[in-house]
Amino acid sequence: MTELGDIFEPGSPHGRTYAVLVHHPRSSLPDIAQYLGVSEETAAASLNVLADLRAAVRVPGGDDGPAVWDAHAPESLSEAEARRRQQQINQMHTAAARLSETFRSVRRSPRSSGAVVPVFERLEMLADFEEMQTSARSCVKVIERGPYLSDLERERQLFQLKRNRLGEGIRYQTLYQDTIYQDPDRLRHALSTNASGAQARTLPEPPFKMIVSDDERASLVLHVDERRPDPMGLRITGSPALDLLIKTFDVLWSLAAPISVNPTAEALDERDRAILTLMGLGATDDTIARRLGMSRRTVVRRTARLLERLGASTRFQAGVQATRRGWL
Repeated sequence: MTELGDIFEPGSPHGRTYAVLVHHPRSSLPDIAQYLGVSEETAAASLNVLADLRAAVRVPGGDDGPAVWDAHAPESLSEAEARRRQQQINQMHTAAARLSETFRSVRRSPRSSGAVVPVFERLEMLADFEEMQTSARSCVKVIERGPYLSDLERERQLFQLKRNRLGEGIRYQTLYQDTIYQDPDRLRHALSTNASGAQARTLPEPPFKMIVSDDERASLVLHVDERRPDPMGLRITGSPALDLLIKTFDVLWSLAAPISVNPTAEALDERDRAILTLMGLGATDDTIARRLGMSRRTVVRRTARLLERLGASTRFQAGVQATRRGWL
């Protein structure tokens, strides 16, 4: 399903159509198809998707002339997409809070059976995190945030386990809290496992700590204080609760930004700041070049370098990452 943010990806089919409308306003369908190098039927289908997203509008022709198409302003579309994504994050936090209340109502009994079982000891939680990685057959999903359960030595052991499992073909997706950029050891481990094939992204405030193995079972950390009478965490197997956790992870993952190789901004000059600002507003490379008095080739080169530096795969993600780190 195409989302509004997809149109800011120049390589996507609908992104190419939107870019044509930006560069060639009030163009007819045959002209748009010619610019794109596709059939009129393909161009019409893409234009209808953009119209549904309110990114484009069909303007009837005057004096029985042909209808033409035009783009809505990139700035307003970018702001609307940012508001939509923030609303999704807020909804996830609200759902997580409601789910947490349900979890805490689980009867305290280490021998209880069923889909949700409470865990009361930190070492038992750590053993769960290790066992679920060891026994995974295809994929592991992790939400990692502080406060942490393990010391540095145990962290190193889990890191090596992750490296070994990656080598055996297990797919890892890890969602970190943004504070990882202030933790050199964990950041180094995250980047190292990425180089081995793992995927890692960041969010400012993930709602909880969790691991999911093969989308079949999960271990959720509620808190890390063993002196409290409430469960420290929960083991969850096939149930509506597990389905909700997996869906929550997938949505959070779609909203997160790829982890950056270099989160500092020491060498960021004013032109890069201006480019990032205009990128965040949805401006095209040609628009940026005109506004900043630069050649298009220079803008393309600087944009590619900024995307790489931020670890972002889209211009929208680059704007989000830059804002989070105080670059803008």
